[in-house]
Amino acid sequence: MAEVGHYTSSGTQTPFWLRSNQYGIVPLKSPNSTFRVGASVDYDSLRLALRRISLGGGFQVVGNSATSYVNGQVIVPEAYAKARWRNLELYVGRRREIAGLLDSTLSSGSYAWSGNALPVPKIQLEIRNYLPVGFTKGWIAFKGSYAHGWLGGRYVQHTMLHSKSLYARLGKPEHKFHIYGGINHQVVWGGYSKDLVGSGLVTSPYLPARLRDYFSLITGFRAVNSGVIDQSQYTDFDLTNRVGNHLGSVDFAFEYTGKTHSFYLYRQNPYETGALFYGVSLADGLNGLRIRSNNSRAIVRQVLFEFLNTTSQGGPEFVITNPKLRGRVDYFNHAQFRDGWAYRAQTLGTPFINPALGPNGEPPYGGYTNNNRVQVFHVGLAGSIPLDGLSLFDGPITYETKVSYSRNLGTYRVPYKTAKYQFSGIATLAVPFAILGGLQLTGSVALDQGDLYPSAVGAYIGIRKDWSSIIRQSGNQGRVSRGFHGQNNYR
Repeated sequence: MAEVGHYTSSGTQTPFWLRSNQYGIVPLKSPNSTFRVGASVDYDSLRLALRRISLGGGFQVVGNSATSYVNGQVIVPEAYAKARWRNLELYVGRRREIAGLLDSTLSSGSYAWSGNALPVPKIQLEIRNYLPVGFTKGWIAFKGSYAHGWLGGRYVQHTMLHSKSLYARLGKPEHKFHIYGGINHQVVWGGYSKDLVGSGLVTSPYLPARLRDYFSLITGFRAVNSGVIDQSQYTDFDLTNRVGNHLGSVDFAFEYTGKTHSFYLYRQNPYETGALFYGVSLADGLNGLRIRSNNSRAIVRQVLFEFLNTTSQGGPEFVITNPKLRGRVDYFNHAQFRDGWAYRAQTLGTPFINPALGPNGEPPYGGYTNNNRVQVFHVGLAGSIPLDGLSLFDGPITYETKVSYSRNLGTYRVPYKTAKYQFSGIATLAVPFAILGGLQLTGSVALDQGDLYPSAVGAYIGIRKDWSSIIRQSGNQGRVSRGFHGQNNYR
């Protein structure tokens, strides 16, 4: 696959929906020309028959004319190798992923892991597809993952990532009704920061990163209850909280598939302290309803409605000894790990909790976001326009549109004087041409209007060539795929 394109804007910044949830490959600055090339090899092409192990991998390289403060002009969003044995997969490297129960195509973004930032390099062991529990005859199935990653960091350097998830499905695959539920758990830990010395938050420039610390972070137990013997190695902050910065979401979803349409209703409940456990932050979460036509060529194939709320946070007070006052969660900020829930200064979770960038767009230092109390109303629409009988085209024109309206309150510690309202929208068309063995022309128009981002109209136009169909037709078993969306939405 190869693609060349150009971004332009009426301002100096690329509008929100042209750059958000794009795995960090679209710079904030505009204008920008881009060139992308990549390939992937799926399991069917490389197999160790004697051991029943299948191999695969992929890569993508992106070159931009505009400089990204954190990612530079040459970006490698994917570079991974993978191996599969039965239902178990191991991969090493960077791969595009989304975590949580939601519709991954039109969503405003999964709360904990949305695909907004450059993929984190990881070693991950995973059951990617729902695995039925034998004695239930397929009524109950599970999937999950366990990973170790490397985040780096600026304020705290050399930080690491612990990530795991477990999701269940109730109902056989062929049933019309399914219930889903599960949790994903993300932890930032370890690292080095001389800036924290003397703050009372660390005992040395090196944050806890021993084996006993690892037990504390994977279980979520407090350090004082996790088998720690020498408490002199820990501050009161570590002992009364947990080792590392813990967050994630507890998700539920319901799906019904009828004769003409399917309906998918989901809820993501964010957690970052004990607020969710004690029930004081239940008002916060991502709610979504997707309605999809069973006709893949429908003019209106899919409609999505979402509402994201993070304004509650259990209230403005945090008293660790009082469960009713376990509020002020301060999503994506952390006293020790001041780089926040981010990778290379880009939000790993929902893009509506944005970094507090400097006047020239430089990434934050010593505190991640100044706006984590938001309400977002979001609508998505997708479908296709048939072009039957027109030899110039190689299929229908497909379109997507997203419209978001947000109310932004700042943080509990530093609230905005008045609420900031923001409208962001995008419309995209993809036109497949039959010329030169198949080309796809993509065009997008986006708009930002409001108090949070500079008002601007932006656009993208690109042309893409995919050789995978040609390779398949020639009988080459080394299948190359144009898909660079290794999304894992647990749906």
